[in-house]
Amino acid sequence: MKSYRELKLCILESAGFNKGHAYEFVLAAAMVSRFTDRFDDGTPETITAKSVESVMKNYFAGKIVWNVDEGDGVNDVVEFDGAGLPKEILNTLSDSKFRKDKVVQQMVKDAIAAVSGSRTLTKLSTEVITNGKSDDVVIKCGGTEGQMSTKSDVDVFVNGREIRKVGISVKYAGTKQAGQFAGVDAAKNLADGFSSVGMDITRMSKLRNVKKASESLVGRYSDRKDPIIEKDKAVMFSAVNDLFTGIVKTFGPSYIQKGKNADKIMAGLLKANTGKEDDLEVIRSTVSFDRKTFKAIADFLGNAAKNGNAEWRMETNQNPKIGLYADGTQLFSIRFRYDADPVDRQKSAYRPRFRLYVENGPYLDKLAKSLS
Repeated sequence: MKSYRELKLCILESAGFNKGHAYEFVLAAAMVSRFTDRFDDGTPETITAKSVESVMKNYFAGKIVWNVDEGDGVNDVVEFDGAGLPKEILNTLSDSKFRKDKVVQQMVKDAIAAVSGSRTLTKLSTEVITNGKSDDVVIKCGGTEGQMSTKSDVDVFVNGREIRKVGISVKYAGTKQAGQFAGVDAAKNLADGFSSVGMDITRMSKLRNVKKASESLVGRYSDRKDPIIEKDKAVMFSAVNDLFTGIVKTFGPSYIQKGKNADKIMAGLLKANTGKEDDLEVIRSTVSFDRKTFKAIADFLGNAAKNGNAEWRMETNQNPKIGLYADGTQLFSIRFRYDADPVDRQKSAYRPRFRLYVENGPYLDKLAKSLS
């Protein structure tokens, strides 16, 4: 039997309460604390749960602007803009009793750890607060706004919203997905996906077999429950699994350690997480990932490969999946998925659509902490 708290969360989640969006708000509150909590000389104080909770309390009481004059005697303004989040999230978090729930309290702890560990936020906040100039800082939660044009969830603007100083892509509560490739051409999706991590699979005969398999499909379905889908899926999965087996053999430790291949692989994972946004960094629950983090992981991967301890492995999954391992632990994986999507708005029929997911591995956070 579920507890009252668990039932409450189930009800909230069914009504649109999304933990990821809730964490964006809590994280932004911790970022406000990073800018405002200063000693007299402008050096940052340790962010505390009391401070973050105070920011949230003040926000829902109507206070969205903080004045900071520590460090240089010049007044800086820090604004908290949470309006981009769904109303359901803001309405729920406005309840002071709910903010005391252990789910939210855990978010506060995680946000403090993430913000405190961010080199970018620590450097930017100190520069702004102690530069001897009056600056206007805006910390903005994006929520669902602009999701098609940016991977950022929380933005920091200084002296105008024209140019963002830093964007944060938030992945909370075990979110794995970093990026994806989707389309009706399975072979192209696979080639593009592996090319993104510096691996050219276009000359592999097994990729041509994937193309042949896709051309052999019935490829037209009455709905998503059409039994033909499972038959077509089995054909594709067999071909893709065969390709992945070939990739494991072709791109082993000798390939990974050669030249800058490890750097290319991790640059691909960075791009999957951040897209084309150079000012973006990733926060995965308690850990902040910037470009230095991914470079350190690339060095770790290269060293593991030199010792024969880096390799691609086939993964056990409902869908074809391959994982990159270093010293016996998974850094990230690439997973193939077969879907059936409508051919038109009327859903008169369905056709295959193939997706290739790049997913962050369970060891990535621990490794990032150890290398920071």
